[in-house]
Amino acid sequence: MSYVSLENSEPFLKCFEALAEDKSSIVSDSVLYFSGSKGKGFITVAGISSGIEVLAVNLSLLTEDLTIQLLPSADASSYILCFDEIDVAGRTDSDLIPPAPLSPLNNQMHSTVSIADAVNGKTIVYPKDRIIRSLVVRVKKKSMDHLIQDFDAGTIADILKSTGNEATLTWPITFKYRLLLNDFMTEIIQHPFRELFTIRNISILTEYLLQQFFVMNKLTDDGGSLSIQDTHSLSRVEHHLCLHYKKEFPGIEKLSRISAMSPTSLKTKFKKYYGETLFGYYQKNKLEHARKLLDSKVPVKVVATEIGYSNPSHFTLAFKKEYGFSPWHYLNPH
Repeated sequence: MSYVSLENSEPFLKCFEALAEDKSSIVSDSVLYFSGSKGKGFITVAGISSGIEVLAVNLSLLTEDLTIQLLPSADASSYILCFDEIDVAGRTDSDLIPPAPLSPLNNQMHSTVSIADAVNGKTIVYPKDRIIRSLVVRVKKKSMDHLIQDFDAGTIADILKSTGNEATLTWPITFKYRLLLNDFMTEIIQHPFRELFTIRNISILTEYLLQQFFVMNKLTDDGGSLSIQDTHSLSRVEHHLCLHYKKEFPGIEKLSRISAMSPTSLKTKFKKYYGETLFGYYQKNKLEHARKLLDSKVPVKVVATEIGYSNPSHFTLAFKKEYGFSPWHYLNPH
């Protein structure tokens, strides 16, 4: 197992010193490239002058686990935000397999977003034989207000303190994070304005995280928090909906089997946890993929076919209902 340990004051770039030697990897322009024999992909960093530091991990098929430990620090004045998409290589329609019993190790293998106080530190485990896309963000508490406008960052500290001994608050990932992570990993290495690009994307990701943070906190306050087993079951359903967005909506019976919940329980808990109905969530993800294609100037009829619509007019109606204007107007706003 590869292991890197950092003090709160040490830059993320120090990870390269240990990993480059351990993995016989290549370092170039703040990017560490993994060799094919030890895994594939890259790790890179972006240090932002406004008190934000980002470690981006885009790896697949590691031959051994990779652990990064951010040590506890009594005088730390930062938050650690993590956006992790961890998937099984070569995944097919295996979502119908019942979930494995939960354990600390299994929990590390799920796609999640989380927030922690650097006072408590954070241990991040990237498991071998997985596809990993992860952003670790260390942001100074005084910089949080600059990152998210009109937001009282002190509220985060109050909520984290109210959780008692929990060092980290964690929730399953959503399609919004997946799309942003994909964009980030695709562009970060070659982007001509890496720092500005990072600020923009981290700001959006952090805004989503804070929205989810307060929703989950309200659920807990209202006595509506879900069990760990329920949250992982729901995340399996969410992943299935996102994975198969080009196909027809799978239907409640199939989704119920995936979650091992009754249809009524699944619909109720999914809406509570993700803020959307099952079909509404599936549809929003599908149309976000369409919007990304339109951003690349793909013709409307091609986009409709690409995301699973046999009739372009049905796609136009769905797009207009979601965004308030047609895909043609989106392509040609003037």
